[in-house]
Amino acid sequence: MSQVPLRVSVLLSVQRALWERVTPGLRGVTVTVSSTAVSGRMIFDHVPTDDDVEDCSLVETHIIADMLPEITVTLAPVGIEPPAPRDLFSGEEWVYLRKEPH
Repeated sequence: MSQVPLRVSVLLSVQRALWERVTPGLRGVTVTVSSTAVSGRMIFDHVPTDDDVEDCSLVETHIIADMLPEITVTLAPVGIEPPAPRDLFSGEEWVYLRKEPH
């Protein structure tokens, strides 16, 4: 990771962690990266189910495994039902964004 910028490492890690975890109800995945922390949201089109929470935990675990020990990783499952917009919080960027009608 020392030769690859942290942001790039995080984006690649999240994309890999999402393999087989993108369900029809997943609207988007965000991430915020700092030198000591990675945080993000898995945004669902419904109140997250137990399966969604488990998927989020597994994605978080895979990201943790890719990071240096001093970097804290937190990923939260949240429900934002359409037609509510999927807005980014300050400092966030999209890692995954589902196609939806405008």
